[in-house]
Amino acid sequence: MPRERSGGILRRDLARAGSFPAKLRSGAAVCASPLSGKWQTATSTLVPLTVVFWSLQMTYVVTDNCIRCKYMDCVEVCPVDCFYEGENMLVIHPDECIDCGVCEPECPAEAIKPDTEPGLDQWLQLNAEYSEKWPNISTKGDAPADAKDMDGVPDKFAKFFSPEPGEGD
Repeated sequence: MPRERSGGILRRDLARAGSFPAKLRSGAAVCASPLSGKWQTATSTLVPLTVVFWSLQMTYVVTDNCIRCKYMDCVEVCPVDCFYEGENMLVIHPDECIDCGVCEPECPAEAIKPDTEPGLDQWLQLNAEYSEKWPNISTKGDAPADAKDMDGVPDKFAKFFSPEPGEGD
């Protein structure tokens, strides 16, 4: 059974539960049919069923520890190329991330977090905003020379964040 989160359910939980519409819009209703056990979009002709509202949110976010570390190991393993490059950090595009999770363990700085962790609202917004402004990157580049020294430095956003785009591919 899917778990509820942020007024919605996770895409991977829908996939595990059965078939579901590939393209759902935010606020679209899906129903679990007690007869077939399949997910289907809600229409006025369906008998009353359990309705769950789908909320489109990104599933992984890049946080402040990426700033001035920017190792890019995550870029190399991403199957959908959803990373975007700023001058000194990366972000994940919310509409492109498929919640596969392969990027999270690849980040040496541990800067990639699932959106289910509390306190990530600022990072959800920042990833969404800058993924629209910065160029896409699908090839691993070189980390900055001082990346290891910058790993774990507190308050990196206030001290070092740059809104300038990176080079991209």
